[in-house]
This record gives sequence, C-alpha cells and structure tokens, in this order.
Amino acid sequence: MAVWALVPGVPAAILAFALGSVFGVGVGASAAIGVVVAVGGFAAQALALGWARRVSLTAIQAVAFSSFLVLIGLVAGVYAGLNATASWFAPKAFGGGLLALIPVAFYEAYLARRGRIAELIVDADRAATERSRGPA
Repeated sequence: MAVWALVPGVPAAILAFALGSVFGVGVGASAAIGVVVAVGGFAAQALALGWARRVSLTAIQAVAFSSFLVLIGLVAGVYAGLNATASWFAPKAFGGGLLALIPVAFYEAYLARRGRIAELIVDADRAATERSRGPA
C-alpha cells in the first residue's frame, strides 16, 4: 500500500514543482516539499499499519490513532524548520503541496474498492505463511 501511494505522489511532486516554479523556484520547491511530506507521511502510516497488523489488534489501534498525530507533528516541524531557516520558503505553497494527500487518498480508496489492497494483503499473508513453514 505504501508503494502504491507513490504512484500518484511522484507525479504530484513534479507537477507541484513545475507549477510553483512559474512564480519562482522557491515557491516550486516549497510546494514539492509539501507534496513529499504529505505522501511520505502517508506511506509511513501504511508501513506502520502493516507492521502493526502482524503484531496485534492493540498495536493496530495504537498505530492508527497515533500515526495521524505524528504526521501532524512532522508537518509542523518541517514547516517551522523551513520557515525559520530558509529565505526562499513559501508557506502558502507548502500548504498547497500538502493537499497532494487528497488524490493519494482517493487513489488508495479506488484500489481498495477494486479489491487490489485485499489481494496484496492476502498475497503477503500467504508468503509469510510459506516462509514460516520452511523448506518442505
């Protein structure tokens, strides 16, 4: 699921940089950084949930409830760091770049409706079961 988030995320970062660069390279870079933070955070959440799925139901709940707060903290930290140190940083473009999370979430929902996410989970479970059995 984390890899599938990169499918719309990488073109979104390139597009954000290209469109922002019309107004200045700093604006394009700020928008692209916003996209990278949003998509990277989403992918990290998916990886964390995948790990928690193998641990326990309690771990899934803990990761699901806390990962959004961690993402908000990451966004705030990147924003504060760039705003304080980078003269080229454009806060509005960074915020606009964060909106890239919307098409990523829609793409993930599309995959889930098609059943592709469930297929990936089942395939991963089968592979883990085969590895745990060892050579026959």
